[in-house]
Formats: sequence, C-alpha cells, structure tokens
Amino acid sequence: RPRRWQHPLLLLSALLWAPALVAFNLDEEKLTVYSGPPGSYFGYSVDFYIPDPSTVSVLVGAPKANTTQPDIVEGGAVYYCAWPAARCRQIPFDNTNNRKIKVNGTREPIEFKTNQWFGATVKAHKEKVVACAPLYHWRTLKDSPEKDPVGTCYVAIQNFSAYAEYSPCRNSNADPEGQGFCQAGFSLDFYKNGDLIVGGPGSFYWQGQVITASIADIIANYSFKDILRKLAREKQTGVAPPSYDDNYMGYSVAAGEFTGDSEQELVAGVPRGAQNFGYVSIINSSDLTFIQNFTGEQMASYFGYTVAVSDVNNDGLDDILVGAPLFMEREFESKPKEVGQVYLYLQESAFLFQDAQILTGTEVFGRFGSAITHLGDLNQDGYNDIAIGAPFAGEDRRGKVLIYNGYSNGLNPNPSQVLSGAWASQSMPSGFGFTLRGDSDVDKNDYPDLIVGAFGAGKAVVYRARPVVTVNAHLILNPMIVNPDNKTCQLPGSQLLVACFTVRVCADFEGQSISDEIVLKGELQLDSLKQKGAVKRTLFFDYHQSHHYFSLVIEKQKQLHCQDFLVYLRDETEFRDKLSPININFNYSLDESSFEDSLTVKPILNYYQKNSLAEQAYILVDCGEDNLCIPDLQLSAVPDTDQLIIGEENCVMLIINPRNDGEGAYEAELHIKIPPEADYTGVERNNKALRVLSCDYKMENETRMVVCDLGNPMVAGSNFSTGIRFSVQHFENSDFSINFELQIKSSNKINPTSNLVNLHINISAVAQVQIRGVSHPPTIILPLHNWEPKDEPTKEEEVGPLVEHIYELHNIGPSAINNTILHVGWPLSSREEFLLYILHIQTHGPLHCQTSSPINTMQIKFTVPEDTPELAAFLYNSTISHYIRRRDVAVAEPHRKNSAKILNCTNVKCVLIACTVGQLERGKSAALKIRSRLWAQTFLERKNDLYSLSSNVSFEVKSMPYKVQPAKLPEGSIAIRTSVIWSTPNVSFEIPLWVIILAILLGLLVLALLTLALWKCGFFDRARPPQDDMADRQQLTNNKTTDA
Repeated sequence: RPRRWQHPLLLLSALLWAPALVAFNLDEEKLTVYSGPPGSYFGYSVDFYIPDPSTVSVLVGAPKANTTQPDIVEGGAVYYCAWPAARCRQIPFDNTNNRKIKVNGTREPIEFKTNQWFGATVKAHKEKVVACAPLYHWRTLKDSPEKDPVGTCYVAIQNFSAYAEYSPCRNSNADPEGQGFCQAGFSLDFYKNGDLIVGGPGSFYWQGQVITASIADIIANYSFKDILRKLAREKQTGVAPPSYDDNYMGYSVAAGEFTGDSEQELVAGVPRGAQNFGYVSIINSSDLTFIQNFTGEQMASYFGYTVAVSDVNNDGLDDILVGAPLFMEREFESKPKEVGQVYLYLQESAFLFQDAQILTGTEVFGRFGSAITHLGDLNQDGYNDIAIGAPFAGEDRRGKVLIYNGYSNGLNPNPSQVLSGAWASQSMPSGFGFTLRGDSDVDKNDYPDLIVGAFGAGKAVVYRARPVVTVNAHLILNPMIVNPDNKTCQLPGSQLLVACFTVRVCADFEGQSISDEIVLKGELQLDSLKQKGAVKRTLFFDYHQSHHYFSLVIEKQKQLHCQDFLVYLRDETEFRDKLSPININFNYSLDESSFEDSLTVKPILNYYQKNSLAEQAYILVDCGEDNLCIPDLQLSAVPDTDQLIIGEENCVMLIINPRNDGEGAYEAELHIKIPPEADYTGVERNNKALRVLSCDYKMENETRMVVCDLGNPMVAGSNFSTGIRFSVQHFENSDFSINFELQIKSSNKINPTSNLVNLHINISAVAQVQIRGVSHPPTIILPLHNWEPKDEPTKEEEVGPLVEHIYELHNIGPSAINNTILHVGWPLSSREEFLLYILHIQTHGPLHCQTSSPINTMQIKFTVPEDTPELAAFLYNSTISHYIRRRDVAVAEPHRKNSAKILNCTNVKCVLIACTVGQLERGKSAALKIRSRLWAQTFLERKNDLYSLSSNVSFEVKSMPYKVQPAKLPEGSIAIRTSVIWSTPNVSFEIPLWVIILAILLGLLVLALLTLALWKCGFFDRARPPQDDMADRQQLTNNKTTDA
C-alpha cells in the first residue's frame, strides 16, 4: 500500500479572500525573490542558514531539480541563496550515481535516486544543515529484486565542507510491515541542542514513527560504503497494534518543553489517527514514550498535518499550534465549506494546557493551516507572532500568508497583515505559503524576517520586518467652553471680532532601531461630527477652513514636541446647533518621504495603536452656572376626527400642543412618524388660533417622518398649538386603526425629548350594495302570429319568443367589496315541461358563474346578438325611451281574467346559478345576462291561463378587501318576473268594390220605393189635432213657472 508524496494536496481550488488588510510591519515592496529552474518545485522547503551571528543566508529545497549526478533524473537539490544578492547555487550534498552491487555476476543498482524528492525537507541549526529525500528507494536484501521507499537524509557541516548520509529505515526490516515504506525525512526538525528529529510516516503499515539521532553520531566514522549503518544512540518509536495502521505518525514534527524539566520533548502529528480525527502527541525525548495527546474535532480534517511550537503569550512556557487544513465549516449541513483551521494550545504549567483557541480560514479550498511557523517577536511588542499559510487561497489561487500577532491571552483573532502571492495558477497553483520559515533577522535591524516558498512558481520570497514606531500623541483644547459673546480675536484683514480658542497638538515617539528624527503628517478636522455639507461652526483663524494639514517634526525619541493652532467660532446667525459639542479630530501618519530611499526598510506606525485623537469643545449657553440646559418638554395631540371610513376622502388634521416647562431646548423639533396609510399634505394656515410651523418631509431608515422646527432654542415657557394635515388613503394592509407617533426632540444632553404620544384613529369599512334586474320583454302575449310549435325544435326560433334577463350588482360604496356570492333561481320546467329554456349565460365584470345542472340540453342552435338598447341602458346606468318593435298585424286589447299564477322555485323546478363576484370598488358593477326562450308549446296547451314566471336573485357579501370588517356585511334579494298573457286577434274580410256599389244602389232604390209608397198613402198630408197644440203650450207654461 504505497502512499504517494503528493497525496495530501490533491484536488485543490480557491475562492476570493476577504478584503485586503492594511499592511503592518512586513515590507511588501522591498522584497528579495529567489527563482529556481522551471518545474523543479524550487521553494518546496525553505530555511535560514546562520553559521555565525554575522552571516545570514537562505536555503531553498527543489525536490524535482536535476543535478550533476550521473544518470539521475530529477533527483532533487537544495540551493544556497546569499542575501541580499538574489542568486542561488546548488549545494553538493551528493554527486554520486546509484550505488551498485554484484548480483549473479552482474552489477545492479542497490539504490534509486531518480525522483527521490531530495530537498523536500531542509532544516538548519547553526552551521548544521539537514536535507532529506523521503522518496528515496533502495533494493532490499531479498533474492527477488524489490524497491522500498525508505527515504534518506544528508547532513552538511562546517560551511558545507563535510557531508554524511543518514537513512535510519534502510535496514533488514523491509516491506510494509517493517520500515520498507518509512519515507524517512518526510518531516524534519532540531532540538535546541542540535539533535535531529526525523519523521517517517510510512513505517509499519503506515502507522508511522519518529526517529531521533545526534548529528555528531551521524558524522562520526561515516563511510559512503556503509549502507546498513546503525547509530548507537539513535532512538525510534516501535511498532504498535494493527489498530494503529494508516495513522501516519511523523507526518509533522517539532520540539518544545512541556514537562517542566528543561529537557525538550518532541511533538508529532498523526493526521489519520484516532479513527481519522487526527491527533498530535507529545513524546518524551529520552525514551520516546507518549506523554499527552491532542485530538482533532472533525473526521478527515487532517488535524496534525503541520505542528509548530512557540511561546505566543510570553509566559515562558512553550505553546503548541496544530494545523487542520481540510477542516470543513458546517454552517449548513448540505453545503459544508472546506476552509481549514489552526488550533493554539496555551501551556499553563507542566502537562496542563488551556482549551484550544481556534483560528478559521475564510476561503473555500484555500488550505488554511497547511504551514505554520514561529516568527519571533515581529513587531517588538514583547510577544511572539505566528505566520499561517493558505497556499491555494486568493484570486487565481495565488496563495496567501496571514500574520497573527501574539498577546497576553494568545493570538489576536484577526490577522494584522495578509501577504498575497504574485503568481497566478498556470498548470498548477503557485503554492505561495505552502512552506514558511521565520525567527531570523537577515538585515540585522533587530526585527525577525520571513521566508515564503511558492514551489508551483519556482520562487522563494524573503519579507523583511519594518521597525515599528509607537507614537504618544495628545490633543489639548483651551478653553474647552467657548463664550460666543467673548469676542477677543480680530480676523486678519477685517474689523470683525470673533470668539476663539487654541488647539494644541503634542507627540513623542519610541521604537527599536529607529533614527532620532521622524516626521508625522498631521490632519486636524474641526467640528468633525457634522455631516458633509453641514455648516462647520469653527474654522482655523489663519486659513478660514475646517481642515488643516501640517507636518510635525520630532527630533528625538521620548521628547515631546507641540504645535498650536488658533480656531474661531462663527457668528451665531450662521448656524443653529449651539448644544452639541464641537468635535476636534487629530489624525496622523508617518511621513515616509523623510527616510532615505535605500535597501533599508522604512519604519511603520504601530498597527495596534490608534493614529487618531478626538477632543470636544462646547459653546456657552444661557443655562446657569453649569452651562447645562435642562428642558421639560411636554406634548399632547388630538385628531379632528375619531373615525376613518375606507373609500372616503379621509383628511385628518392633528391638533398638537407642544410646550417647554424647563430651560431652553436647543434645536427643538417636532417629529411625527407617518403611518403607512397616510401622506403628509401640509400645515394648517387658515386657523389663526394655530401657529404655522416650518415642517419638512423626511425619510429616516425607511421611516417616513414630518419634522417641524420648534425653535432654537425653544425658550422656557413656550406653549402653543399647531395643526398638521394628512391624507389617509392606503388601507390595503391596515388594522383596525392607524397610529401616529409624535415626540419633541432636542440636542440637549439631559431631558432631550418629550413624552411619546401615540394617536390612534379607528378605521371602519362601509359599503352600500344594490341588486337590480330587468326582464326583456317584461310580457309575452300569446298566441304567436304565424307560428306553429314543433315536436323537436332545433333552432331557437322554433322554441318560442326570446326572453332575456339582466341582473346588476352595483357597489354604491364608499368601501370596496370582494368575495360576494350571487344566486339566481331560474324557473326551468314544470311536470317535465320546459318553461323558460336557457340558451346562454353572459357575464360582465368580475363575475364567474356555474349552474346546478347543464343548460341547453336539447342542443338548440342559437346566436348571441348584441345587447338590446334596454340592456345597454341598464348596464351603463343611462336612461333611454322604451323601444317597441313594429308588428306586421295589429293586436287587440289583451283578454283580462283573474290574477296570473306565479311560477317560481317554490312550485316549479329551477336551475340554480351560483356566481362568485370579485372585488368591486366604489361605483363599480358586475352584471349577469341570461338568454332564454319561452317554451311556447307548454303554455299553448293551457290556453287563456295567465302566468308570471319569477326568477329569484340574491347576493351575500362574504368579506371586504381589508383587515377590518364591518359588523354586518351587505346582503339582499329581488324577484324579476316575465308575464304570459292572452289576447283574441281582430278578423277582417275583403269585400269587392262592385258589391259595395251594388249594395248602396239597392239601398237607395229601396228607400225611394218606400218613400213613394208612403206618399201614395197620404202619409205626408196628415194634420195634427188642435187639442194637442194647446196641451203643448200649457205644458211649456207650467215648466217656466216651476223654474222661476
């Protein structure tokens, strides 16, 4: 089960990092960048080389570099890079080919250096340098040729004048069950006494092991030919039970003191131990027994991938840092994010550690925690600092290194600086931050520096620490209370006297390796709390501006230097605010142009010290000896109506009474919070009893406000009334009332506000709904002229006369209605005989209808004509004269009998039409038109019987489109009737003209004959008797007498 060297770093990606931080004291401009051969992985490992206190250089491993070794391909190399020069040369640890032995008479290699990854780890301790090739293979002592990746290391001493090989796993204990897959040198470190710690994570079926040895023993009596060499004082951890297989102990190693005996222990990372949760072990350096474990919190996070030791809180006790670069943040279980974590275990005493402080990466697949290094005291604040690599973070996976500064309680949780790689991913990521090394001072400025490797780009970068300047600054105002009436300063070039005061700026500084003189660039801001565009109440006397930039030269450390500025107060007519303090801000930065532009890095201000100061001056106001105004603001208000009806033009005036029973209230304002239903329309101006205020409409954090000026100051004893008008129309989401919030606010420090007034105005919904209907025609007269019934009619004309009903639901208002039910009971049939046969139902407006049974079951063909004049007039609420169709023949007066029989749903079969009506606003209607035919056959069989066909129409409003509902919702019903009556038609005979003439002539002839006969008989000659005349006269005389 061989494990490839690249295994932990496969499948890499990155997201964008958080916004870049302001750089602290690692200089990002004056870098030293070392470059190696392309594809050599130059920068895979790095270290400082300090053979003596006066010399510092850089060592860089390139595990895929080619060397001068004969027949060896990409065996790997370590480069020596002098500083400040940017050139590197290979260190000749091994110039030989593979060693060979005779096997069956032929010479065959016993070791295999091609692709051995020499330089994958490199470590220096004073003049000693160790570099390892963890993928170095050798041929075992078996008869059948096998290659085991045992790994090997080379030691260089005396300024690379002497070399020795050390391969602790190259022995007779071969194969995976032994040390055949040891990969010695996978990790590497030194004790402080110079002894070597080697990690071999592949031994014993990848249980792993750690090995310690003395450099002196490795060098002593070394022979190139001595392949199977065993050192006398070498120590190795042994094989464990099979449950520890695949743990990878020795994946990372470090040294520190944790038992209180002044002897260092070694720390080993076991990233796949504890059932893949990973752990880190503290191991006794004397007998390699296990003392204490720290276990990871998440499976497969690779806890123990890297370990480091540092005293970050300066308590004299070593602390342990552990990286888990594959840790997943599970904010959402369905979308875990691999961000990586670093754990800091602070040592409290021997064998006792605090719970871990956790630092978490922010970029997915950035592999935060892949490298951790002790930096030393980077900013000279007394606490050691730490660098953590995230080699695949950043834009284009350029890689990042985060600097965390130590303090008394561990590490600051936020990085003080983030270094970003300069090389984007090509065929592979640059790996900037994959390896780190600190705690050495290359430029001898008393600040430790940092090396960052970027093996994918073939680079190693030296970052030098800048000296840190700590400034002690002061800002003094004299006087702090300015009397606007004490005008003692005369403005230059003017006769105008103003009130003024002095602003004094003082500063001194200190810092390690800082020259005697520094220059601060200062900025003074007057009245800085005033927003942009607001009137600044104070200006500089000489510049008439509220901003001033200047330089402050400090010639010696810890020597206070001061500078004064005269400031004056504007005239009181130019501003309103007299109560809020006048804020004076002093900001400063280091003037880097004052330092020589040379190889030396420039100082920088302390990141953890604020570079700004603020003080406040006050304007003297007439509020007693303490210059403190304490108002007593009171507020009351009433609306001019207590009820709002939805749909009406609701106008509300708030009658407001503000008063001040205390001292003056400065910048006093009336604030009215407008409810969502209302809109501000203005101030009442027509009522002389109400004061007219100056009011503005404002938006404050999405809250609509009316703000009215009450005076500056609102003097003591103020008491008046005012009227503010609002229009209330938006009731869509209203509750049972609307609420106005009113309060007086001032800029006074004490009692700045009045009581809060909440005005509630009730809301109600009222709607008057009317149902109307008409029958067209209202009366049907039978019998029908020139019409004969058919047994099976197919066309609507064959059924009988047309009858149309129209019903209208009209909302008079004022409120809207919705969710209304309209029911129609239609007299359809009686005793299986049709009465009014429905052909079609038509709707107008938000109306949807369904019938209780199908209509037009006889499939009679019909057409839907345009609306009749009566229907149009009804729908659109207009009036026209009654329209009568002309008939071909005259109709006689109807034949009247007893009252008609009413046919409705109580005595005949009805079809029920149920309609839902949508929202109807004020003045809107919905109409239903039913087109039908009177089934004439049914009525012709009952000749001379009078009938009244009645449809019953009812409605019920279920709700209104508001949260508030009336106590009783509208409902109603009507009955629309169509009468059926009978008449006897007139009959006329056509007589020929000659018959009429002949009849007249015959009549005349008969009359002539009759007259002649009477004459012949003497009828015309008869005389009246005399007595008759006398009687007549006497009768007339009597009548006259009676009348008189």
